[in-house]
Amino acid sequence: MARDNYRIMIIEDDLLLLLVEERLVKRLGYQVVGTASDGVVALSMIRKVKPDILLVDINIKGKLNGVDIIENLMLDGEHIPVIYLTGEQDPELVNRAKNEVCVDFLTKPVTSDVLKESLEKAVSYLNIPGVSAA
Repeated sequence: MARDNYRIMIIEDDLLLLLVEERLVKRLGYQVVGTASDGVVALSMIRKVKPDILLVDINIKGKLNGVDIIENLMLDGEHIPVIYLTGEQDPELVNRAKNEVCVDFLTKPVTSDVLKESLEKAVSYLNIPGVSAA
């Protein structure tokens, strides 16, 4: 499958970083099907648009942080490859994120090369027989 067939959703509460991450994902040839800066909104959007891969800031503000979003999806039986991003080193939240099933855990700011490698890992996960994205 061509890169532009893979549907990526970005969850990031820093609007400048969100724009940068969206541009990087698009420049790498992937399709961005949604962005969100709030956990509750993100969870609702994920359920509607059914992205193939999630790029998630672990420490978004609001009722649900990035780890909470993924835990909710897993409770619903959703298995979407996740690439976690963090710029803040809250040890408790980082440990929770690392204990979740994720493709990669990146420290912000991310470079194009690092993001490319992580997205390729996520695509490989999608192409494992018997594993579905949703």
